[in-house]
Amino acid sequence: MTDRLPPRFRWPLAGLVLAVPCLAAGLLPAAAQEKPPAKKVDEKAEVAEFLDDARNYAIRTTKPDVALKLHESPVLNFTNPERNQECGSVFVWLNNGRPAVMGQFFRHDTQAGRRLKKHALHSLASVPLEAKFHDRLAWTPEQPGVEWKQFPKSPAPGTAQKARLTQVKQLSQQFRVTLTDPRDKDKPIELRRLASPLFEYSAPKAGVTDGAIFSFVVATDPEAILLIEAFDENGKSGFRYAFARFHFWKLTATLGDKPVWDAEQDLSMINNRFASPETMSKVYNSFLP
Repeated sequence: MTDRLPPRFRWPLAGLVLAVPCLAAGLLPAAAQEKPPAKKVDEKAEVAEFLDDARNYAIRTTKPDVALKLHESPVLNFTNPERNQECGSVFVWLNNGRPAVMGQFFRHDTQAGRRLKKHALHSLASVPLEAKFHDRLAWTPEQPGVEWKQFPKSPAPGTAQKARLTQVKQLSQQFRVTLTDPRDKDKPIELRRLASPLFEYSAPKAGVTDGAIFSFVVATDPEAILLIEAFDENGKSGFRYAFARFHFWKLTATLGDKPVWDAEQDLSMINNRFASPETMSKVYNSFLP
């Protein structure tokens, strides 16, 4: 059925396999499966709950005042048996077709045996945002969410969409991303890049000919996000990229052998609460709703 949809609305293969995310645990090594949840998890109910949460966010840019549009199908449903049996969904909010916000909603086991829920939001916009959840102000990032950089060496964008998207995928393969556990700083964890993009898009009004979102994961849990765009604006064309985080530990990216992105550890995200004055203006905010 997905072959009948435009490329930017197709789920990647990983998303299809993980439509009911925790079922994918059977694809992981036996050692990762030796940590059963404290109680039986209703995966379908959790996925439905995450979608309901996404629908109850109203997110807009404030300068100018423009409402963002939720792309209702999650771009990824994920699982992470290595980290307290996490299961979650990832959503995208669009501004004239271009991703402006990504949200990750998930639950995980606790020592008390309950399924704790968290929301994580990251701005991809260049302007301030305002997000309300059930009409309550939840998030007000003020700074640009990502830093766009041009590739030092890349081919000219192809004349056909298929060629450009192939180039975007090839460029994504040049990056490596590591996550550093503060308890073992000498051994950064190299994250695995999912081969298929989470989302493909075009946004001519923003000068974006074609773009794609990639993820770097533990199990299938996104810890870092990579955006790559083929652009054509102001008489110039080429490819650009930007990174976003979905973990509060230190993240580092390299392009070939050159460091290109560094996100420092942010301990304010530990046990962070809804609409906390200390964190609600950060471009990345992970909290207990």
